[in-house]
Amino acid sequence: MKKTLFKILGATLIASVVMIPPSWPADAASASVMQPWDKAQEHVELYQIWFADRAENGLIPVRQKQKWGFINYQGKFVLKPQYQLAREPFYQGVAVVNKNQLINRAGKVVFQDKNIEYIGSFNDGLAIAKKKGKVGFMNTKGTFVIAPSYEEGTGFYNQVAFVKKDGKWALIDTNGKTLTPFNIEAKEFGPTYGKFGLYPVKIDGLWGCIDNKGKMVIPAEFESKVEFTESDIEFGLYKDSHSAIIQKDGSIIHLDKNYRAFGEPQAGLWKVQWGGEGIIDVTGHVVVEPQDEQKIILSGDGSYAVKEMSEKDIGWKYYNKNQTALSDTYFADAKAFSEGLAAVKLDQKWGYITKQGQIKVPNQYEEANLFLGGSAVIRKGGKYGLIGQKGEMIVPAKYDEMVPLVQHDGFINSSSEKVTTLNPLYRVKLNNNVGILDSRGKIVMDVKYPDLYLDYIEYFHDIGPIATVWYTVNAKGDMISTSIDIQKGKRIFPQYSSVYYLGDGMYSGFPLANPSKYAIFNANGKTVFSSGIDG
Repeated sequence: MKKTLFKILGATLIASVVMIPPSWPADAASASVMQPWDKAQEHVELYQIWFADRAENGLIPVRQKQKWGFINYQGKFVLKPQYQLAREPFYQGVAVVNKNQLINRAGKVVFQDKNIEYIGSFNDGLAIAKKKGKVGFMNTKGTFVIAPSYEEGTGFYNQVAFVKKDGKWALIDTNGKTLTPFNIEAKEFGPTYGKFGLYPVKIDGLWGCIDNKGKMVIPAEFESKVEFTESDIEFGLYKDSHSAIIQKDGSIIHLDKNYRAFGEPQAGLWKVQWGGEGIIDVTGHVVVEPQDEQKIILSGDGSYAVKEMSEKDIGWKYYNKNQTALSDTYFADAKAFSEGLAAVKLDQKWGYITKQGQIKVPNQYEEANLFLGGSAVIRKGGKYGLIGQKGEMIVPAKYDEMVPLVQHDGFINSSSEKVTTLNPLYRVKLNNNVGILDSRGKIVMDVKYPDLYLDYIEYFHDIGPIATVWYTVNAKGDMISTSIDIQKGKRIFPQYSSVYYLGDGMYSGFPLANPSKYAIFNANGKTVFSSGIDG
């Protein structure tokens, strides 16, 4: 199958599965763009299959021959294909079909209204619905609990939702009570912010955060968006253009300069820049004063290395977190500590030192990289290989290239990215052919393909991370995808392309033998349902 077709399918899969899960309340105004009620929407929803509420429902919406129906986990139709659309699984006994109907599990229409333009997903007992150009919220009986009187709205999450009136947003509860004034110019919302229950909002051109009760926990006084998604402490730019450290409880530590912070704090320390680079701790104390042309390497354990770039004859020096020198040695080049070792350069060669400043792996390499999963990529004699923490050779230095396949984009959260480093995958190249190795040196994909690249990594809480890799199968450049269990370093279901884990031990994908069929199959690879791509 051609690369262009599968790239479209892959992009569709990411858009429908990764970016907009059913519990993610999309704005109703954008629903006309992301979720149009037309043939394109039907085609998109072929991939949006959810194993949700399986104890209550046990039914999955699927499309066959341009009509939608519901199957059970054995792949048998319980409600035959008859609907123009059936985007969502059942919720509290009802499902949304077409654009303005609710059905029960027997397939009986329990509500319909031709004047309704859109009914969204049910969350917290309510679904957003658009009627005569206005947005409101209905219950599972089709009764508007919150009248359609708003220009836009999100679905409910944690018992609250955002609605827009006269161009401004407000937070409401499930009774329709407004918890904030309609003064919010922009907002962020959804499960991403659920860990701390703080939602970024923009008021009068500045950003702050509100909680589920509409309380302004972080005052709207920041030029940059304040987002608590992975940590309970953030770095923000205050309205008078100086920086501040912000706690999720609303505590703010004002700094005296406009520092630029790099990433998340490491062991309570932040690498910052103001002129040159320096370090501050999470209380705002300056640990290393930024100096012109000064560079910092900050490790995850809080140790760091410093170099004055204007002093060409003086190299990098390492320090412990308590600011004591790790050793008196200066290194021509250096990298961060990872798994207890740091790559350093002496006498034009790279090696590794311990946290006590002792040489653990003698300097003998032309290139040395961070340890990940107990191994590190090195280059020797112009070729790349993998070594262990004692310097033992795991993979001989024989490859022309060796690049870690780690995804760094918005589709992956930091927790799943950290999981992938337990057994990272490496794209290797030899004699113009490419393949994949894992950190243990195990060949995951034979080094025989003209090209391959990582598309994305998805983390599933009950099975771990799965990587989707596209690879060229012939000289024409035709590409298909394969899926890899990262923790095991093993391709899964190589007979299918675009494999996605649905839950409950079930998967979906396209059989390579018949790529026009979309299949649902079990952990043994047995197909329980297939559907042709039509329309």
